[in-house]
Amino acid sequence: MKKDLIFVFIIILLVSGIMIIQNNLKNDLKGAEVYLSGKEIMKITKPGTYAIYGDDGDYKLKVVFNGEKVRVIDADCPLKTCEYTGWVDNASQEIICLPNKVVVKPIGKEKNIGVDIISW
Repeated sequence: MKKDLIFVFIIILLVSGIMIIQNNLKNDLKGAEVYLSGKEIMKITKPGTYAIYGDDGDYKLKVVFNGEKVRVIDADCPLKTCEYTGWVDNASQEIICLPNKVVVKPIGKEKNIGVDIISW
């Protein structure tokens, strides 16, 4: 019984430490750059919702920047993987929509946190 309590206590300490480290690694984003087919088409620096259109005027997706994080909330692609990416607050992460050929790259200081802990 005593060994079980010590084990649980160690696990709680490890999880708490990891959460504190991840929270301290976060940085403030300054916005995002939106690329269509490799060309920068928009630079987002103010909070808001932005619609992204292709060269021929067809709707691609909507990007939301809240001042600290960026995400895609609506896309016309079939799988909507870019929507499922969720909020991004690290400049080393990008939101990519392959069918629409759109990349949303957050602007800010990149941080190297090692191995990506999120996988699909």
